Amino acid sequence: MKNRDIFYFFIGFFFLISAGQPLRAQSPCDVNGINPFCTDDNPYGITYNSGTSGDASSFFGSSSYACLYSMPAPAYYYLRISSPGDLLIHIRQVSVGGYEIDVDFACWGPFNASNEAAFINNLCTGQYNLDNVTSGSHVPSGGYHNPNDPSSWGGYPNGNLVDCSYSAVGTEWCYIPNAQVGEYYILLLTNYSRSPGTITFSQSSGSANTDCSLLASVSHNGPLCEGETLIFTCDNYQAGATYSWTGPNNWTSNLQNPVIQNTTAAMSGTYTFQMIHQGETFTESTSVQIYPLPVVNITPPNPAVCDGDTISLQASGGGTYAWSNGSTDSIITVVPTQTETYSVTVTSDFGCVSSSSTTIRYGQTNNYSLLDEICSGNRVSVSPYDPSVRYVWNSGETSYSILPQVSVPTQYVVVITDSNGCVVTDSIMVYPTPVADFIADAYSKEMEDGMAVINFTDLSEGAEIWKWSFGDQGASGNFSDVPSPLYVYTRPGLYNICQVVSTAHNCADTLCRRVLITTPFNFYIPNSFTPYRQNGLNDIFAPKGVGIMPENYEMVIYNQYGQLIFKTNELFGGWDGSLPNGEIAPLGVYVYRITLYDFSEDEKIYYGTVTLIR
Repeated sequence: MKNRDIFYFFIGFFFLISAGQPLRAQSPCDVNGINPFCTDDNPYGITYNSGTSGDASSFFGSSSYACLYSMPAPAYYYLRISSPGDLLIHIRQVSVGGYEIDVDFACWGPFNASNEAAFINNLCTGQYNLDNVTSGSHVPSGGYHNPNDPSSWGGYPNGNLVDCSYSAVGTEWCYIPNAQVGEYYILLLTNYSRSPGTITFSQSSGSANTDCSLLASVSHNGPLCEGETLIFTCDNYQAGATYSWTGPNNWTSNLQNPVIQNTTAAMSGTYTFQMIHQGETFTESTSVQIYPLPVVNITPPNPAVCDGDTISLQASGGGTYAWSNGSTDSIITVVPTQTETYSVTVTSDFGCVSSSSTTIRYGQTNNYSLLDEICSGNRVSVSPYDPSVRYVWNSGETSYSILPQVSVPTQYVVVITDSNGCVVTDSIMVYPTPVADFIADAYSKEMEDGMAVINFTDLSEGAEIWKWSFGDQGASGNFSDVPSPLYVYTRPGLYNICQVVSTAHNCADTLCRRVLITTPFNFYIPNSFTPYRQNGLNDIFAPKGVGIMPENYEMVIYNQYGQLIFKTNELFGGWDGSLPNGEIAPLGVYVYRITLYDFSEDEKIYYGTVTLIR
């Protein structure tokens, strides 16, 4: 036997319907949470929270509940028959650990009413008096009511008990025999142990069916995150029914299943549904929670780093983090090698997701460089040129390119600052450039005994290495590496003498001067020649001489009529007596003009005649 409590409490029961909250008919009374039950929507479930205790008062008024001594944590349901026959309802309660715990029930009926609203109203006004189902000893005056014996039910309004059990088991069966269309029945479920657990109940057999039009299960796809679409669902369509929804911010809809797009957190709250069908009004409220998106911050925002630098990025605003580099920490430390963008996806504790990104500007100052050394007078340039970069030299100049002039070795330092604030310093040594200079003991000299000796004296500054070229292949060679050489010329001519002076740092300067080597001037012009004989003797009119420069030599021949018949620029080139057509010119006198320069670069012009004879 169970030890039944004798005290009844008015507080302390809590339960949730796991299959969605069914709607109940609107009525002038609360009916203590009575809900419609449809066998087509199986199974139903009631979850009792931890701490459930005590009894609750019945809306029926007294403390007698058929075969039940008490009503711990009650849950009331009603159903309406849509097709006749027997109905067997399977009831089971399990604990949090999964083992069965005691469940009890009582079922009353049938009750007749024109519609659901009338049935609820009769419950509220006491017209369905269930107080006298049992007496004080829980046995009716006519004897115990055998749930399986209709003759013992007492009949409406003196009982209407269909079935009842207070067996100390976790599985029960409620049997409703011979149910008729339109009849209503009430089912009471109790958690005798008051322990946390779940009661499930559903029709297991029988030909009778229940009227599911009593139900209008309303649900939604929440909770949501801001920006997602809120979808309301009412799964009970009734032809001719009207639907209406109301919600926060004066939101309304006349659709059965409305949709709200681009939700915001301000849309959180209670939404109330109403369906009117055949004069009956069904209402239900449901709570919607829309969580705000996390506000993602990355610090520092859009930073700049220099090559080789390490930087830490910190994200905030969420519960979990997923960086584009694979890290799941709120802080990442990176060493960029180029301008890079890092993004982070932040998930709040509510599962809402936001993303943000930051671009790390990369300053590659190691791209800028100078030569190690250079010679004075040459331009020093930072490579590559970048107009966005700032340059500051220790000389005070601010250009990427400078032209240093030094007389002693000098170090030039440049500080380069790029657009990201990255700074690099480089330097270059600038070495003095020597100055070539020399003199000759004679710049014009006449040969004696077939040669002319010229002495050169070095006057250069800063030179460490000397190299001379004399413009001729004379007896002493064409080159020299002594500071003040002597050179012997064996042929007349105008020679270009160059001095190249340099230092150990390859700084160099060149100076060239000319020296004229001459012989005594002598020029001979024949007055006749005999091209007709072709004996190799005096066949060609060819002047001869010494001390003549080969450059700018010219000889022209004219006939007696002033016609040009021959011209040459070859030194001492001769006329063989041929005319322009290839024939031998006629015998006679011809006029010549010869233009030449001696080694003093003095121009000399000779006019005269030459006779062509046999």
